[in-house]
Amino acid sequence: MNRTQIYLPQKQIEILRKEAQKKRTTTSEIIRRILKEKMERMAEHSQKKSLFDAARRINAKGIKGPRDLASNLDTYLYGGK
Repeated sequence: MNRTQIYLPQKQIEILRKEAQKKRTTTSEIIRRILKEKMERMAEHSQKKSLFDAARRINAKGIKGPRDLASNLDTYLYGGK
């Protein structure tokens, strides 16, 4: 494990210390847990592909949509006008 230093506002330090006391662990461990959770959420978010990525993959496979999609969008989306 590597050591690093960060500057935190006093209020955040107090909150971290209280949480560490409550969980009977160190402030460092609380920070590591928070960072791990945040980084996992970030990884999940980056794995989600955009609709444009899906459209590109479909297009690359040669799959085409209806030729009249633009003029009949409501029909295709909602089943009627």
